[in-house]
Amino acid sequence: MLDIADAAAEAITKRLEGRAVLLLVALTAGALQAQTPQPQTPQAAQAQSAETTEQVTERFIAAMRAADWQGMAALMHQNALKQMHELLAGVFESPNAGPIRQQLLGVTTVQQAQAMSDTAVFAALMRMTTQDADVAELLKSAKVQVIGHVNEGADTVHVVYRMAMTINGVAITKMDVMSLARSPVGWRGLLKGDFSALAAGIRAAMQSQ
Repeated sequence: MLDIADAAAEAITKRLEGRAVLLLVALTAGALQAQTPQPQTPQAAQAQSAETTEQVTERFIAAMRAADWQGMAALMHQNALKQMHELLAGVFESPNAGPIRQQLLGVTTVQQAQAMSDTAVFAALMRMTTQDADVAELLKSAKVQVIGHVNEGADTVHVVYRMAMTINGVAITKMDVMSLARSPVGWRGLLKGDFSALAAGIRAAMQSQ
């Protein structure tokens, strides 16, 4: 039977690992609309559209480690952003969700939340997820190795990667998948099931208030 110290260490480990994995594979979006997009040359656009799924995944991971939300945003499929907004509909519509809106999005009123673009919501969620200094440091130090991909039809690919990290002196290795779909600008990321679970948790928290 675990003693109190061991139980506490286990709980902390699960919390940090879960939040890190969630950030890595679930909460991604399209280019931030709140900022003026930089013009892209035809050569740069062609190079991006020619990127492999592994290259897109590696760029996403590099942006995540650097806390570059705009860089991560540019690598997400716009349909996924729309889906993210729909899953969090209660946060934008419930008049009693002010505290949760403040925690997740940095705004309190329904009007302020509804005025946010899908990509601005993404940026706010990213900031919320990494407010914990331990999680931010964990993401910076984690080592990720992209292994390969599996095709699902002609327009969807699942990239397999290995993430290694050390939590409380314990080495942890986790295999996971990032799914991508074709878009007009190349392969772009899709939401993962983890985000649906997060949205369900948020809805439950709103109902308990």
